[in-house]
Amino acid sequence: YKTDGVLPKSEVFDDENIKVGDTIKVYVTKVDKNNGEVLLSKRRVDEISSWEEIKKGDIITVTASDINNKGIIADYKSSIRGFIPLGHIELRYIGTDIAQGYLGKDFEVEVLDVDPKKRRLILSRKAILQKAQEEKFKEISDKIEEGKVFSGIIRDIKDYGLFVDIGGIVGLVHISEVSYDRNIKIHQAFHIDDKIQVKVINYDPEGNNRLSLSIKALSGHPWDEFSSTHNVGDVVEGEVKNIKDYGVFVNLAPVVDGFVHISNLSQDFIKNPKDILKVGDKVEVKIIGINQEEKKI
Repeated sequence: YKTDGVLPKSEVFDDENIKVGDTIKVYVTKVDKNNGEVLLSKRRVDEISSWEEIKKGDIITVTASDINNKGIIADYKSSIRGFIPLGHIELRYIGTDIAQGYLGKDFEVEVLDVDPKKRRLILSRKAILQKAQEEKFKEISDKIEEGKVFSGIIRDIKDYGLFVDIGGIVGLVHISEVSYDRNIKIHQAFHIDDKIQVKVINYDPEGNNRLSLSIKALSGHPWDEFSSTHNVGDVVEGEVKNIKDYGVFVNLAPVVDGFVHISNLSQDFIKNPKDILKVGDKVEVKIIGINQEEKKI
């Protein structure tokens, strides 16, 4: 038999525009035996249809609609709610403060688990990013070779070095390869997201894909530069770096020091270099010897 049914507004999704004459599928939610009234739901039909079309491994587009302390609640086709754990939003685990920035945004996710009966849908944006990263990795891996220079972005800074992304692969600039200046403070000299140039000094694609990079290898050693432009007899300016009983070490250029023996500090007798000099003093000195092999001045 045929009869009319009532489709409450609450049982239709807000973004749908149903007009008189439209043919639609609905789900019977209730039949009143007393007055024969039939209650209908289009929302329920759409939900069932959406659940049936989702399979594990599918890539779907969702909208982040809510957040809790474990992850993001995301809507699929306005009819199904899925869950994205905090550990599956980005490549690295993020907190709810960063996750807040996704609310209201559309993005692709991969279906990790789906159970229509339990109305469970677990999603991952991280899986999408990992696949994209792997593709980039394969693309740039073929271009990497020792001695090649790349532009990169600093992703992390540790006491032992810098982690630099050169376009899909992250390599380490060990602290010993940051600068010839051993006293450099990398947390002050560099910042996350800084763009820098790096040189590949080692890459093992067959093993663990470890990528070793260098910043200091981009320039010549300060000693070579200094010794090639200065000769015995030159008078140069320097800064007193260290004072010993037997003489004074004078900094002439970055990581290039010269030594002034106590006998060469003054024409007068000096019992202790500290009597006439202190650390930080600017002085003029004359080069009386250069030892290229031992790198001593």
